[in-house]
Formats: sequence, C-alpha cells, structure tokens
Amino acid sequence: MSANQKLINVNIAFRNTEATEAIKSYATDKLTHCVQKFGHDEEIEVHLVFTVEKNRHIAEVTLRTDGADFVAKQESDDLYTSIDAIVDSLSNQLRKHKEKLTKHH
Repeated sequence: MSANQKLINVNIAFRNTEATEAIKSYATDKLTHCVQKFGHDEEIEVHLVFTVEKNRHIAEVTLRTDGADFVAKQESDDLYTSIDAIVDSLSNQLRKHKEKLTKHH
C-alpha cells in the first residue's frame, strides 16, 4: 500500500452460513484491491453481507467514498462466484464515478 492510500476497513456479516476464514480473506483481498485500484486517499468502511438461502448465495456490499454511496448485490450458486461478480460490479461503479469526477476538473 502506498503512503497516500489510507486504511480500508472491511466489515463482513454472515447470515444463515458459517463464517470461514477462507471466505473472509478472499473477500477482503478482492475488495481491498478493487477499492485501492481507484486511488482513494481517505479511510473507507466497506460493509459486506453474505446470505445463504437454499441454493442461493447472495453477496451485498456498501461503501461510501468521495461523497458518493456505492451499493452492489449479486447472487449465484457459489459464494466465491458471488464475490467475483460483486467486485466486478463495484469496479464498474467506481470507474464510472472516477471518470465523472475527472471530466469535471
């Protein structure tokens, strides 16, 4: 992590499923990399909720940075696939937001 990037706190909640260290570290690594890629220079709180309902594995993420809220929700038959999909969705949102900010300056 470079000196100008602050801490990214990832809070993870599990509903109807076991909280495994593998899932926690995988999600934390993916989300941290995703947010850092867009060069935010403030401390960021990322809230992640995993829910399992029968064969549906749902991942929801919310974060606030640069005065904007970002929310993504993905569902699949595997928690790792849901994490990957949510990171892709969040990357798209952050990229579009950054492009909007840089066009105005």
